Amino acid sequence: MSARSQWSWCIKWGVERAVAALALLLVFPLLLGLALLVKLTSRGPVLYVSDRLGHGGCVFKLYKFRSMMDGVPAVLGVDGKVLTLKSDSRVTSIGKFLRLGFDELPQLLNILRGDMCLIGPRPDVLWEKDRYTDRQRRRLEVRPGITGLAQVVGGRYMNNAQNYELDVLYVEQSTWRMDALILLLTLPYSLGMDHIGVKVFRKYIEAVRPLAESLEK
Repeated sequence: MSARSQWSWCIKWGVERAVAALALLLVFPLLLGLALLVKLTSRGPVLYVSDRLGHGGCVFKLYKFRSMMDGVPAVLGVDGKVLTLKSDSRVTSIGKFLRLGFDELPQLLNILRGDMCLIGPRPDVLWEKDRYTDRQRRRLEVRPGITGLAQVVGGRYMNNAQNYELDVLYVEQSTWRMDALILLLTLPYSLGMDHIGVKVFRKYIEAVRPLAESLEK
């Protein structure tokens, strides 16, 4: 059961879609500049396009500025999680800069298309769907987001089970206040200051800690 009503979710998506449209107009010159930089600094397409799981398990095309060399394979953890490495030779010359959050800006188009929203669980890769538990499948009850609870508390350092549980807790307990906090904490997260989000959402970190311990056993 979610803390929000169905109407609240609909209003949230409508507001975020309007915000995305306005943001797209404001950052359009920046998008053009970043696209030019990607094209001039490495071979391959400007955008990285990937099939991802959306609302209800539907598949959609996710857009990102390409920050890696074209055609390199993903690196997976033991639990199937796609890993982000600190020192990664696959990253292009401007890839590290793009990964401050600029690579996600094309997803404003995904919001306008109705695939995503600003705040929600990150869109997962297709092969994970068959591995979900019944509880983890709840993360598909809402549209995926550009940012979310799992991101701002340092989910990149957690395993898949912990990230999925954070997503489900968001679905069950999200409020307008939580959304505002997540949005405000996204910039510090992008700059590597995950500890701020950890302090704000400490109770959620404590809730998923046993999942790390159970995996180690």
